Amino acid sequence: MSDPSQKDNVHRNNEPDESQYNFIEHRDPVETMMCLILAAAYLGLAKYCFTPLIVTKNWQLVTNVEVFFCAIAALAIFIGIRPYFSPSSLQVSRQGIKYQGPYWPRRRTVNWDQVMRLYLSHELIIILYRPDVNSRRTWPMIIPAIYLGQREKLVDVMSQYCPIEPILITSPALISRVIFVLAFLGFVFWLLELMISG
Repeated sequence: MSDPSQKDNVHRNNEPDESQYNFIEHRDPVETMMCLILAAAYLGLAKYCFTPLIVTKNWQLVTNVEVFFCAIAALAIFIGIRPYFSPSSLQVSRQGIKYQGPYWPRRRTVNWDQVMRLYLSHELIIILYRPDVNSRRTWPMIIPAIYLGQREKLVDVMSQYCPIEPILITSPALISRVIFVLAFLGFVFWLLELMISG
């Protein structure tokens, strides 16, 4: 007597594989709260500096400093609430991938036959693809996987479905992250000093 599970496996093998993996951005209330606290701190700085700046009657200085603080506060609020209005998502299947980024609402689709190179890590995915298979022009698709939930499975899933051999890349070392943060803070302070002196 035949095993029903074997029949089920044969039936499944005769059908096209429509399975897909969905990676959706996780919403962390702690990150949202930290962004709101940062925004409140910058708004507090704007309020604290407003009266001393008004006394100087240097309206260009008042405008530059207040706009800077308010712009950083607005950016922090936008970053904090964005996952609740426009979460990023990635679908991986036998046909290709569908990706919606964190800062644009339109979903982009890339079939596997369009992919020329694939660079994989647990934090960043870089896809070089041709929108037209017959064209020689190559476009990059950069996917910041750090936004996605269950990203520890992403490398294995992409390697399983992609028909070409992916190139594995390593995440930046801790010293590189520290240097990047310090460089960013230096740029922010330089910009603030430039606005105050102007």
